Amino acid sequence: MQDTTRSGILHTLMWGALLLSSGCKELNRPPAPPSGEQRLADRYPCDRGIATDPAVIWAENFEEGSVSAVTSRYQDYKNAGGMALVSDRPSRSCGAASMQFTADGRNAATQATDLYKRLDTGQDELYVRWYAKYQAGAPWHHTGVWFGGYNPPSNWPNPQAGIRPLGDDRVSFAVEPVWGNGGPNPVLDFYNYWMQMHTCSGCGGSYWGNALISRTAFAASDNTWACVEVHARLNTDMASDAGAVLEVWKNDSLIQRFPDAAGAGYWVQDHFCPVGADGSQCNYSPTAAGPADLQFRTTTDLKLNAFWPQNYITDPASGSVWFDDMVLAKVRIGCLS
Repeated sequence: MQDTTRSGILHTLMWGALLLSSGCKELNRPPAPPSGEQRLADRYPCDRGIATDPAVIWAENFEEGSVSAVTSRYQDYKNAGGMALVSDRPSRSCGAASMQFTADGRNAATQATDLYKRLDTGQDELYVRWYAKYQAGAPWHHTGVWFGGYNPPSNWPNPQAGIRPLGDDRVSFAVEPVWGNGGPNPVLDFYNYWMQMHTCSGCGGSYWGNALISRTAFAASDNTWACVEVHARLNTDMASDAGAVLEVWKNDSLIQRFPDAAGAGYWVQDHFCPVGADGSQCNYSPTAAGPADLQFRTTTDLKLNAFWPQNYITDPASGSVWFDDMVLAKVRIGCLS
């Protein structure tokens, strides 16, 4: 029923005037991105309130005030002494702190500094966005953000390095420095484990995480904050890769999408080279034709239910990575607006 009271009429007139002055656009909502795609971050400038959105599964902005308050939110963590809340943070962040993860390969107790979260509800599809800054010159082994799933769900990370998943047990997606570690501006890539991954001729039958991008511009620029987002959708047909999607963005620019409309690409041992790949590791004869088979699972019991940011260094050296403004959601998130 229309409000015909004096206060109601005044409210209506004021609201109409505001709409006219804003060009009839919805108030307090930032404009849609140029592509027309509305990202979650566009509705929550500076991420304020984003954790309460029903599409958000988990959010971490490291504003808890102490390392112990952060670690208490996770099922597992290692080397709390290597964690520090510091004032260095992304330029668009409205928070007061980021988390510095320092690992030191000279001591077994400090090689790995990480947080592990078992998600309360497993998902068939996730978008994961985070900000990261890498110290120059560190010999990264596995330093980045991993997410995926275990069947049954696990309260701790269990990567089973070197072992190919079966399709009903686990799957993992990671973005970390893969190429040129120890040198300036190492190149980021996927380091993924799934049932259709490849091995190499010199791997002795072991399966190590597969890289899938090989683009030199996708770099972890030294001492520079970057926004990274990964989208993984598990296959909907349990007998094939139908329905599966894998995408990665850096600073809101799409780096790679699978299935790749640009072409099939090819395999060189245990890394895939999509059309447009320019890394020197792709300058070899293909060992298998593309496209990459994205059959991630054989049962719907395998869900995405694990989140694992980490810094793992095995060389006799110390190195720090900074993380901030991490969000896991059912829809595209986008960088801070």
